Amino acid sequence: MGELQVRVWFGCSDHLPGSVPSSGVTELVARIPHPASKSRFGYQAVGVDRIRDEAGVSKMTLYNHFASKEALVEVVLEQRHERFMASLKAAVEDRETIQERLRAVFDWHARWFASEQFHGCMFLRATEEHAREPASLLLLSRWHKNEVRGLIEEILAEQCGKPDAHLARLVQIMLDGMIVNAYLFGSEAVDDAWAALAPLLALDTRPLTHEGGANWAIP
Repeated sequence: MGELQVRVWFGCSDHLPGSVPSSGVTELVARIPHPASKSRFGYQAVGVDRIRDEAGVSKMTLYNHFASKEALVEVVLEQRHERFMASLKAAVEDRETIQERLRAVFDWHARWFASEQFHGCMFLRATEEHAREPASLLLLSRWHKNEVRGLIEEILAEQCGKPDAHLARLVQIMLDGMIVNAYLFGSEAVDDAWAALAPLLALDTRPLTHEGGANWAIP
């Protein structure tokens, strides 16, 4: 994660993202109906009492592992990021040519948009609902977006023969715009944007692939 080392607090101990302190906590997080599975309702709407009841644990148990609901949200987002990037990278690496790899990024998003698991961007929603606080939550969201941009930049470097950070940023911004528009208007709302963007990336303008689902997004 580089300099963006977001610390998540479990009680009195701090841990870097991904370093869950024990298998017990991992199992607990898996049982909790956190906003990853309830993202259509938002983070603030899912209270600790509801989490406690659906997870079948006491409120004391929750607070023994997580100092606050925000700390739990951070762990949720870390896990979301890992699944998101693992699936996206697998989709890209499965393609033979550079052009196919770049298009795979967009097809992957289009399949997600058309799936029942799509409820917009969890990272943007978490940052917005918590008014950019705590700072660690904002950094975590930025880290996720930077990782997506980094993958795009790697593909573009292969295509162009040199890094192009500006174009990678443009593509990442277009993807974020597609996420918002797909959430507001439906998955097919991104097709016009794709038709305009594809020539800029030296890709054909065939419609994006919306079929296939997004099993990675199932909690």
